[in-house]
Amino acid sequence: MLKHHYNVKLFVLAFICTLFSQGSISQNLSDEAPLSSHALPEFHAKYAIQFYGVKAAEAHYKLSYTDSGYKFTQDTKLSGLASMFADDTVSAVSIVDVIDDKLLLTKYTYIQTGKEKNRNEDISIHWDTTVIPAKGKITGTVRSKNIDLETDTAVWEALSFQLPLMIDANKDIKNYPYKALLKGKIDTYNFVLTSSKKISFANKEYTALQMVRTDPHKKRQLHIWLIPELHNIPVKIENFRKGKLHSKIELESVQFNNAKIYLGKQIEDDDEF
Repeated sequence: MLKHHYNVKLFVLAFICTLFSQGSISQNLSDEAPLSSHALPEFHAKYAIQFYGVKAAEAHYKLSYTDSGYKFTQDTKLSGLASMFADDTVSAVSIVDVIDDKLLLTKYTYIQTGKEKNRNEDISIHWDTTVIPAKGKITGTVRSKNIDLETDTAVWEALSFQLPLMIDANKDIKNYPYKALLKGKIDTYNFVLTSSKKISFANKEYTALQMVRTDPHKKRQLHIWLIPELHNIPVKIENFRKGKLHSKIELESVQFNNAKIYLGKQIEDDDEF
């Protein structure tokens, strides 16, 4: 049992940031309509990361305003029994600017502490908006390797994807094509709005939208549940393998604009031998 918890430490830390290697980020929906300087509220959200039904890590997401757009941060640490055998952490920061009425990623850093192999990333994107469409030059270091890429559409990574998705998602749009920068490469994926259902959070029932991305080659599915009434905050993320629930991320609390705190179900740590 102890060996199982120790071996899972890297998985739970990487899970929150690499989960979307199965599918990421809205490619073009946010480009179609002009954006206000801040289309989303500031917020602080806390998530429980569960592996086979056990809470093994806790992730904090914070969205704050900048003069040109947003700063989005994520900090993850092990919890419960897993934290007794390792002190690994994950820290990620995305800088997203509104440039010519378009939401564009300009900077991303990812730092993971611990003894595992280097998974750090430090990426910058310079956008040339004098041409149509705007062109982005992507440079930096990903897992100790230099990258030098170009793009003519908005591109995101495993943290910042949440912002255009929160802005764009609604019950009238079924397909969400995605452009993702993952492990130093650009690829395209797709999420599909498959259903809506009532879901309980913070002692209230909400209608949630279910976004699903299917990877037929690996027999995996990623399910993201968004609550439109709460600015499309992801309330639950489920990772299925061969039709079975493998891991889950669940919203424990969220606060918008330093106002009311929405407190959901608190997932207990597995801290017993």
